[in-house]
Amino acid sequence: MPASALDMTFGTYVSPTSTTFRAGSEPMLRRLEEQSNGEMKWETFTGGAMGGPKELLGNAGAGILDASGVVDIYVKASLPHSTLVSGMLIVGEDPAAMAGAMNEFQLLHCPDCLKDHEKNNVKAMGFSATGTYHLICKDEVHTAEQLRGKKVRAVGGMGRAIQSLGGTPVSITTAEMYEAMQRGQMDCATASAAWLDTYNLRDFSKSIVIDSLGSYFGIMSFVINKDVWDDLSEANQKIIKANMARVSADVVFAYAPEGAEAIKNFEAKGGKAYTFDDEMQARLAKARADEYAYTIAFGKKNGIENAEELVTTFEKLVDKWNGIMKEVGTDKEAYIQRLQEEVYDKI
Repeated sequence: MPASALDMTFGTYVSPTSTTFRAGSEPMLRRLEEQSNGEMKWETFTGGAMGGPKELLGNAGAGILDASGVVDIYVKASLPHSTLVSGMLIVGEDPAAMAGAMNEFQLLHCPDCLKDHEKNNVKAMGFSATGTYHLICKDEVHTAEQLRGKKVRAVGGMGRAIQSLGGTPVSITTAEMYEAMQRGQMDCATASAAWLDTYNLRDFSKSIVIDSLGSYFGIMSFVINKDVWDDLSEANQKIIKANMARVSADVVFAYAPEGAEAIKNFEAKGGKAYTFDDEMQARLAKARADEYAYTIAFGKKNGIENAEELVTTFEKLVDKWNGIMKEVGTDKEAYIQRLQEEVYDKI
């Protein structure tokens, strides 16, 4: 390594085998080392070794870590403007479109989001999304009658959706899902299909509903301490910015094939895949149609005076990125190029 090498730390609460780390964070950090010719040397801490989902933002801001991956929904009080929109999981039918919209919203169209980052002494970049969420249950559940009274792991606005479908939402982090299902603290999870394997939900589950419940698009793939960022050379700052579109794409595009493989493995071991019945489909469509208006009212009630402006701006960006996805389809490199042009070339 060069004499000026920087030994830097990156922490995440997810396991080293999780999609977000294995497909996203880890290869990104290795690229940063390579492209900086060894000036940036990263040590990684996974599985919550340097903080759980509620601590990582503060640990990065305090300098306990140089950088971290953050899930905004677990630190709502610190990132109120980000979580206002990321809580609308049910509208996220295309994760790639949602990740594009979230990057553009956070970095170009939400000054309040940037102020929130500053207050926490961090620079946040590289927003990504999980694969589409599905209903994964210990028993056969795909009708309103079967869901009634079931305890369902659901975060953010997904809790509202589950209530409208007839279930009882419970707030449980991804890291706690396995134990919660094992102990009977939850009967079902709203989760990416890939988590059947990643978090071993297949061990207790008998059914998955393949209809999309949306996706979570508040993954902050790279949150770096503001003082550390300011001390980096301009060249190294440019290297980091140049990798953010790719890390977002790496995560999003990894989820779909991993989810399909997980469902295949699940069925091979006796699990069953279902679709929602007509009543559930109708309830889901209504919940999705009501979500933007509900979020505006929720934001105003919780003191975000410009909630309507923020949510309306985000809705337009979702429409824009849905259009972009019709153009790029499954071409990952084309998606990265558009994300670079539409967002990162402008910051």
